[in-house]
Amino acid sequence: MTDLLKTLESIVGRTHVRGGGDAAGYAVDGLAPSAAVFPGTVEEVSAVLGACGRAGAAVVPWGGGTSMGLGGVPARLDVVLGLARLNQVLDHEPADMTSTAQAGMALGDYQAALGRHRQFLALDPPWAARATIGGILAANASGPRRIRYGTARDLLIGVRVVHADGTVTKGGAKVVKNVTGYDMNKLYIGSLGTLGVIVEATFRLYPLPVAERTWVVPFATAARAREAIARILDSPLVPSAVELLNEAAGAEVGRRSGVGAGPGAAVLAVAVASVPEAVEAQLETVRGMCRECGGGEGQALDGEAHGRFWSAVTDFDPEAWGGGGGTVMVLKAGVLLARVADAVWQGESIAARQGLRVAVVSEGGTGVVRYYLRAEGDGGGGPARLAEAVGFLRAFAADAAGSLVVLQAPPEVKAGVDVWGSVGDAFPLMRGLKEQFDPGRILNPGRFVGGL
Repeated sequence: MTDLLKTLESIVGRTHVRGGGDAAGYAVDGLAPSAAVFPGTVEEVSAVLGACGRAGAAVVPWGGGTSMGLGGVPARLDVVLGLARLNQVLDHEPADMTSTAQAGMALGDYQAALGRHRQFLALDPPWAARATIGGILAANASGPRRIRYGTARDLLIGVRVVHADGTVTKGGAKVVKNVTGYDMNKLYIGSLGTLGVIVEATFRLYPLPVAERTWVVPFATAARAREAIARILDSPLVPSAVELLNEAAGAEVGRRSGVGAGPGAAVLAVAVASVPEAVEAQLETVRGMCRECGGGEGQALDGEAHGRFWSAVTDFDPEAWGGGGGTVMVLKAGVLLARVADAVWQGESIAARQGLRVAVVSEGGTGVVRYYLRAEGDGGGGPARLAEAVGFLRAFAADAAGSLVVLQAPPEVKAGVDVWGSVGDAFPLMRGLKEQFDPGRILNPGRFVGGL
């Protein structure tokens, strides 16, 4: 590694390479790299990856660090490739509603720049203030707004990538409409940096809504709340977010945001964005539907209260809720819409059986369910109970025509489970792509599906 470190220093400068103990802060699942290197240009990223490839050094790309819990324990970890210095808006065409940004730019900073033109990138993943453009794409991260705007796959129109041998390629274009052919952009979304390192991305944008408000209402059961959700989704209403929380999650969101929904085993939150008159009319319709389905006394949120509430939902902190402590795990399931309430109940039931605490935050309009599980100290049995819970919840997700992945867990939990689950007939194709794009297996080895 000594020769490689000298080479990396010659590429990016000594001040942009951290070695030894200074690199320990970039450990992944307990494995610390020998060095963390921070290139400042695409050319430097290319040179760094070329040098690591020739040395056979395993590289883990690092953006804002918000999704580093995703994936298996690395098979090897020699160099962390930090993209924090690639943090600029390269292009913005307000008239075309498109923009290009470097991959190391934090989404919060990007939104602030776009907001000066009353536009935004319609992605709201967890910890958006710190999450970087490249990391969001690599993890295919999203949030409550996906019900209205879709995910990164729907918004990305161009990408620039550096591959394992240092080769730089481009896909897509800076226009919303492109020629017919293979959409290479989507290949890299959700690939966790195992096929290449995204260094630039071009997106289609949306205008910032003039007004946005939220109706928050408690229900006696998640099933009753699901009835209201079904009515909302089957109506002409166009919500920008529909979130269903179990009692524990609702209490934590209320504590952090200062918005208490009132007594109830489930909390439903519906956001509507448009011109003020349309927002008020739609919110009144939502209020009536919730009341007819047995909802309690709700409240409308706007301004700062609206912002605090959704920040507490998207940035739900598994380490802090319920007083903290113990061993924490975060799971993400996707199920049929009709099974969302059942997913909430299953999470609570399985957690109780395993002696765990659980907060459930679900996107009632898309079928995405996040489970925040905690095993409190009992002499070391927590990781085993958490691992068993993964199996039970994954079986339920499969029965609900869905799947489940582990977003965050200690290495000792990951050692006992498949963090991704089966991808069935798609695995041979994924393995073939990995062999073509990264034959030396230097990019995030062992962290992706099937140990790729």
